[in-house]
Parts: sequence; structure tokens; C-alpha cells
Amino acid sequence: MKQTIRDIIGSGLNQSADSRAVALTGLSSCLQDAGPIVIWLHGMAGAGKGSLLDEFALNTAGTRVVRIDCRTIEPTPAGLLTTLGDFGLQARAVLVFENYEVFRLADAWLRREFIPSLAATTRIVLSSRDAPTAGWLSDTAWQQHFVAIPLQDPADAGPEETTAIILREVLDPVLRRTLDAVSVVRRITRPMLAALCPAESAEELYEKLAGLSFVASRRDGLALADVVQQVLGNRLQAADPERYRQLQRSAWQLLREQLKQTTRADLWRTTADIIFLLKNPVVREAFFPSKSAQFSVEPAASADYRDIMANVERHESKGALEAMQLWWKHLPIAFHIVKDAAGRSVGFYCMARPKDLDASWMRFDPIAHNWQQHLDRSAGADNPPALFLRRWLSFEDGESPCQIQAATWIDIKRTYLELRPALRRVYLTLQDIGPYAAVATELGFAVIEDITTTLTSTPYYTAMLDFGPGSVDGWICNLLAAELGVTDDRLLDTTTRELVLDGQRVALTPLEFGVIAMLDSRAGEAVSRTELLQQVWGHGYDGGSNVVDAIVHGLRKKCGSRARIFETVRGVGYRLQA
Repeated sequence: MKQTIRDIIGSGLNQSADSRAVALTGLSSCLQDAGPIVIWLHGMAGAGKGSLLDEFALNTAGTRVVRIDCRTIEPTPAGLLTTLGDFGLQARAVLVFENYEVFRLADAWLRREFIPSLAATTRIVLSSRDAPTAGWLSDTAWQQHFVAIPLQDPADAGPEETTAIILREVLDPVLRRTLDAVSVVRRITRPMLAALCPAESAEELYEKLAGLSFVASRRDGLALADVVQQVLGNRLQAADPERYRQLQRSAWQLLREQLKQTTRADLWRTTADIIFLLKNPVVREAFFPSKSAQFSVEPAASADYRDIMANVERHESKGALEAMQLWWKHLPIAFHIVKDAAGRSVGFYCMARPKDLDASWMRFDPIAHNWQQHLDRSAGADNPPALFLRRWLSFEDGESPCQIQAATWIDIKRTYLELRPALRRVYLTLQDIGPYAAVATELGFAVIEDITTTLTSTPYYTAMLDFGPGSVDGWICNLLAAELGVTDDRLLDTTTRELVLDGQRVALTPLEFGVIAMLDSRAGEAVSRTELLQQVWGHGYDGGSNVVDAIVHGLRKKCGSRARIFETVRGVGYRLQA
């Protein structure tokens, strides 16, 4: 029988027949009553995970197999539960999570809460490029019910050679150039094709791509095989960096517009598309770290109290220790523990939303009390959603940058996603700003000098990140714009929070920035005074809508001859002319 391209990239022909038979037998063991509940199938791109799962699904003898592509769903509890609602789970089923490496944000929740809640006859297969995360290896409850199955890496052909063989089927030069273009983005949609290849018919290109053996059709578009995307993207970036960057800019412009129109249910797809485009290692490793799978992060239990306080006592002043003890007494759910693969506690973080803090005890923690007062002063009495990241510490490195700190940020990022698009601010504290100064500036954090707090002779500095009206998604989009060096004739520089008028920069107050950023995010649309009050001053603000008029009046004065861009919409509010 003639060998196909699909055979080369997905069938694992580079493995021996014996090794694949052993892997298939291992997968099938979960169908037995006494078999493992969870199987972690792992191997690099091209190792044959997909074809092995295809074969497994054909031999399940009446057990329904539900395959979930983790690239298409938001890595949060809500994202998964919404997706599973479309399938209608039966009592006996195997849930297969493919591309599980992108679902790490929800890994601890899946292990601790979701899977234990399923019917006893349900089985789980997690298919990932990466080896099992630390939590599965150290959690004693899973040791008798969890099996890892590694697939051998392909040995006969490297990524370049494999891609060269695959592309032999593509003779059309227009299609070859299109493949180069789409290697820059996470998923291929018709609007994205129109943005990246404006001279061609997006509909025709989409149909041609969908017919290629190495392009997968997903619920949210098309996707190149990983090995092809990586090789083509790297090759284009090296050979024609300007075209590569221009394609990124074109994709960014489309995604920025889609953010304004995307519903909450579909928001993750656009967010993930933007994150995929980020290349800057400082930005990516700060909030999207790649080297912390050796640690698990999960809600702290009462048994973790002693380890957490020993950690605080090792690095902090007496006043800081008392503050953490106060938090544990009144809000223990704010604590998350970091453990290594052996199950040892190696760090923690403490974080909560201001609305979950009771003023009766919070006032005894000067740092949190100062944060609340700052939020009240700048955003109104009924504050927009914010997060107080009260502390994180590694047992060995304290607050210093390290892989344990990176692991905590992965878990924190999940909370960002859960709270968007309402989340507006994050407050955190540091004894030493220095090691974080460069990345903090790049990410948009600002040090609030006037609320520096001293606990037992030790100063603690506050850094605050305001995501802006676009919440987390708008913030990520702005990070990408800065990375790509996107410049246009817009009035607002969101990085420096300044007006840009004929090359001159004009400072803005926090409220002025909030109003113009909100109008700018919906340029061309009428935005009501009520919406502006809710988003800029805070939900439920009752200080009167005339404050909006006063701010717009001040902005018009600062804009001088361009004041007319702030258009009054009678009976509604204001519109920023696009």
C-alpha cells in the first residue's frame, strides 16, 4: 500500500511495532475494571500520539470515547465544563484530552476536583508533549490509579527532513506562500487568511488548506501539524524577518478588532491567538513560563500551615509574619501551596479579591489596608474587580525570581482568565524591586511610592498593574503591540499612559486615562456616561454623571485643535471618532 503524508507525520512509523503495541496495550488497560483511572500519554510532536489514539478509539468495545482538543477551550473550570456540556457524558466513557500541555493552568483543578467528581466508570487519557506534572507524581491518592506511557521520539527523520517530505504534495506556489504566512498564527480562519493574504480569495485558500493531509480541521478553524508549523515559522523568521514581522502585525490588527466583538464564551480563542504571537522572552517567561511543570500549585490545606509560616519566618520580619497569620486565621482559602515532585512544600502564595476581605480584620494588615484605600481613592467606593497578591515566597529563594515563583504565576494567570473581562487591577508587594524592575516596567506595573509600608523596620513596596478597560485581553494585546513596534496615528500611548499630539507627549491623570482608554477601545461607538462611570470610577458609582463631562472637557483642552475627536452623543454620552 502506498505510504501517505499522514503516515509520516502521525503514525509513529519511526517507533518499532513492539513499542507501539505496548503503548496501545497500556492505553487499553484503562477499559478494564481494575485498570488505571488516568493515563498520561506523552511524546514529542510527531511521536504518533494522534494515530495511537485513533487506533485506541476504534477498539473500545462499546465504551464512548470523547476527544477534546485542549487548544480550542479556555484552560479554566468554566471553559472545560462548557465544552463538555456539548457532548453529553454517559456513565461509561473515556475522556481524551489532546494537546494537554496547553491546559496546564487547570491541571491541579482537574486532578483534585473535576476527575474525582466523575462516575466511577469514567476513565481519563491526557495526551501531551510533556511528561506528567509534579502533582500527579507526588499525590499519594493517585499512585495506584495513574499510569504514564511515554512514546519513543521519532529517530529516522528530524523536523526539517520530515517537513520537506510532507511539503512535496504542495505544488501550488500560492499555497506554499500561504503556508508560510499561516505558520505565524495559532489557528487558521477565513478572516485571518484575508488579513494575511489580502491579494487572494480567503474562501478558496481555506478550502485548499483544509484538503491538505497535514492540516487538521478543528471546531475553531484549521491548524497546521506542529512539526510543520514550527519548521516553516522558524524558516520564515530567519530568511525574511521583515515579512514575518509584518504578518504578525497584520494578525495583531485583526485580533485587536475581534477582541471588541468577541463574546465571553469565545473570548479564550482570541486571547490564545494573541498569546501565541508573543515572542519576547522577558514577557513570555514572566507570565507564561515554560519550565515549572516540575512543581504543582494547589489550594493550601490545614496541614500546610506550619510549612507556610516557617517559610515566612525564614524570609520576613516579625510584622510580616503576624500579617500572614492574620490572613490564615480569617481567609485560609487565599493560600496556595507549591510542592515539588516528591510532595515537599517549597513555596506558597497568598491572593484574594478585595471584596472577600473584611475590613474588621484587614485594617490590622497595613499593606492590604493601604491597597484598599488606594483603590477607593482612585476608582470609587464600589471598586472594579481587583486582586491583592499579598505575598509569594519560595523556601530557598524568598521573593526572588525562580522556577517556584514562575509556577505560582501560572496559577495566578488562571485566576486572571477566570475574572476577565471584569478584572482591572493587581496589587503586589516586594521588599526589593530591583530584580523585577525591568520586567515590571515592560509588563506595565507601576510602583506606588506613597503607600510604601514598613513592617518591623522593613520597607515593603507596592507595585500595581492596571489592565485598563480592555481587562486582561486588552493588556495582552497592548503587550504584543509594544513588542511588534506597532505605531499609528492614535492619540493614546497605553504603555506610558500619555496623549501623543503632533509628536509631543501630554501626561494624563488616572481618570483621564481611564476615560480615553475606554473610548479608544470602542472607537467609533457611542459609550454612555453610565458605562464610563462603571468602568472607570467603579460599579455602582453614584457621584453623578457630570464628572464624566468634566473629564472630557479637560481632555478636549489637552487635545487643542483635535478636541473635536471627542464627539458628544446627545442623551447617551461620548464617542471617539475612529
